[in-house]
Amino acid sequence: MRWEDLKPGQSVRICDNHDSGFGGRCGSIVAIGTFIGISERIGALIDIYEPLLIIIEPEALEEVDFESLPSERAEFDIRPIKL
Repeated sequence: MRWEDLKPGQSVRICDNHDSGFGGRCGSIVAIGTFIGISERIGALIDIYEPLLIIIEPEALEEVDFESLPSERAEFDIRPIKL
């Protein structure tokens, strides 16, 4: 993909055999651009539905439809509770 095509909330797939070791995984873009300590655009922050976020360069991402995401994926609302 290109920088111009990336947008937060977009569903993406990491290309197979990516150097990060997360190739083939699907996720959602959280943010795009620069991150702490770096002054240039380096990639997109991706939520791969695990307890971590990863930064992947746009060239290693491809857009996917929501319907093609893994069936084990679940969405839920988190609401604060009063103690």
